[in-house]
Amino acid sequence: MEVVFVMVNFLTLYCFVFGLAFVASAECQLGWIHYLNKCYYFSADTRNWGAASASCRAHTAELVVIQSESKNRFLAAEISKLKGNFWLDGTDEFAEGNWEWASIAQLFDYSNWHPGEPNNSQGGEDCLMTNDAYNGNWNDALCNQTYKYICERR
Repeated sequence: MEVVFVMVNFLTLYCFVFGLAFVASAECQLGWIHYLNKCYYFSADTRNWGAASASCRAHTAELVVIQSESKNRFLAAEISKLKGNFWLDGTDEFAEGNWEWASIAQLFDYSNWHPGEPNNSQGGEDCLMTNDAYNGNWNDALCNQTYKYICERR
């Protein structure tokens, strides 16, 4: 009788632990990465900033907003594996030099600009991007450039 009781408890514990692992892995759709209760999609295709934003919205997400150093480090680590340029949600197209997160209409309260940026060097560099070479630093770029992009499901 005691052996049966121990087996039942073991099976119950196994099912509980396995169930938790399944739920944790099922928090994000296939192809998305889970980080701090949100899901992130790193595109393989390239689009201009507006089309990238629309693609994210079509998947019930937005271009990624970065409001902390820890989140920026997470994204930089993923980008270093994937390589390339990636659009973020930031823009100053509404007021030059006033960078805001477009999807939440909020001015930056955290930033991590690459040295010398933003510089609007080509005139009209109104959209925010980063790449694997910048190690988490940001750059302003022309919005009609085609880059990969990062979607965030909140």
